Amino acid sequence: RILLVTGPKGPRLDAVGVLEKLGRHPAPRLLRLGVAFNACLPTEEARAQERRRLERKLRTGLVDDIWLNTGDDATLLAQGATFARRAAASTTTAAAGAPDVRAPVALFGSALLPNDAQLQQFRERPWNGVHFSAKYLSSLDGMTECTREVLGTFAAQSVQPIIESKVRNSAAVAALRELLKCGVASQGSSGTMAPSAAAPGPPSSLNPSKLRRRWAPKSDTPSNADLPDAAVSCDGHIVAKAALVEALGLKDLLRTGWVRKGVPAPESVAAHSWGVAFLATQLCPASLDRGRVLEMAVVHDLAEVRVGDITPEDGITKEQKHHIEMDAIHNMGVTERTRTLFAEYEAQETAEAQFVRFLDKLDMALQAERYERAGLDLPQFKEEAAKLAVQYGFSDLIPPS
Repeated sequence: RILLVTGPKGPRLDAVGVLEKLGRHPAPRLLRLGVAFNACLPTEEARAQERRRLERKLRTGLVDDIWLNTGDDATLLAQGATFARRAAASTTTAAAGAPDVRAPVALFGSALLPNDAQLQQFRERPWNGVHFSAKYLSSLDGMTECTREVLGTFAAQSVQPIIESKVRNSAAVAALRELLKCGVASQGSSGTMAPSAAAPGPPSSLNPSKLRRRWAPKSDTPSNADLPDAAVSCDGHIVAKAALVEALGLKDLLRTGWVRKGVPAPESVAAHSWGVAFLATQLCPASLDRGRVLEMAVVHDLAEVRVGDITPEDGITKEQKHHIEMDAIHNMGVTERTRTLFAEYEAQETAEAQFVRFLDKLDMALQAERYERAGLDLPQFKEEAAKLAVQYGFSDLIPPS
């Protein structure tokens, strides 16, 4: 995840210019790009200009996340979140010619952990473009009250809070937890915050001196107190609701190879995974663990919801692709069994994993035949399946060319 911002000196090519330049040269989407949006600028003229800049950023089709700058005007933050969500929803989700379709844009909101050092810093050396009220800067109590109101607004607007303060010890973590709970409580019983469907968890490597913690409230039961998202337990396995919603984004992610070949209305990654699973129900030998084959077929491309559908044409080695996808699946909130099955498929050491790989290629080959009925020529998508079909005794399905 990358947050793209314009520096305080305003370089000749700012964040808007960078995105517009990237939009003219589509490339594999291996990272999530976020942009900043300052809803708390002091004048309406400045806020209108900021809204126009956000719309330009969104029109590139490259924006995955919107990060609301820190501030303490709850009304302006609520208006900003509403505008950002509507602008994102009404803007094309992918730039022309982009290799995939991304999930809906996620909203994050910056807030600070009230403490004397942080308060003194913003009295003397405020961040560029950050504006706090006299009440916020008057005292620690004022800072705390304003921050709770902001967090309550984020909860009501389904904005995921990002705490941009140093959290170095257990006392600070406890204070952060209480602050987040109080912020949601300030909205009353209706103050619930659901994770965005697009938002994956935070990166696995965090700077301990500046912990940016993503949090969403769950029930008040102690067993859920420390879970990062709403979660359920199934047969002893904890799975986050956010992970379930995120995984469904595969329904919207188009298969890159078909897009690049100009296939009209190409299938999604989820449709491909269903095809692999269906083939498993029809062709799985009795000697293999059918249940394991089916589960593996369903999740074998799950990491692509975060890293996109990487193909050999993207200039990424198999080793790089493996590490990128393993890192992605490791940081998703899915069950340990799912991660184990994904890793088994990637390793290609078991008979079940090797058979699923054959089905993966077979589904692609059969799908290519379907698209060829429309006059396309796609022989390269059938070559590997034809070789494996001979090995598994299904050469009648895909005869060697």
